Amino acid sequence: MLTTHSIGRAANRWAVLAVTLVGGAAMAVIMAVRGEITLAIVLPVIIIGYGLTVTFSAARSDVAAQLSGREEDERRRLINWRAGATTANVLMLVLVCGTFYELIRGEFGGTFSRLSALGGITYAAASANYTRAKGKQSVDPAE
Repeated sequence: MLTTHSIGRAANRWAVLAVTLVGGAAMAVIMAVRGEITLAIVLPVIIIGYGLTVTFSAARSDVAAQLSGREEDERRRLINWRAGATTANVLMLVLVCGTFYELIRGEFGGTFSRLSALGGITYAAASANYTRAKGKQSVDPAE
């Protein structure tokens, strides 16, 4: 059962490609201004190639559809939700390990420490918010 409107799906279908085109052009300009001509060519080719690949492969590939932002059904939304949670857990593990590295080197208060604190505070605040709003909001993350 499709849960989004066709207009939204059509716009979403081209959104990743549009963002990669704009991002690729911005990268090309930035690298060219910095005098790094090789990167001014290579970086846009990579990012625009990614956008083209996921956009035009999405109809045939679940992975490409997921990467292109096509959440057309509950299954894909759940996959996206779980992938996001896994990514967040891995990033927090890296940040906490980086914080311990900073502690060992006597550099507490560096980037890893600040990002770990931000991640922990954000998680605690979001948990408190979702716990209090239990009856007011749907449990489905897609809604």
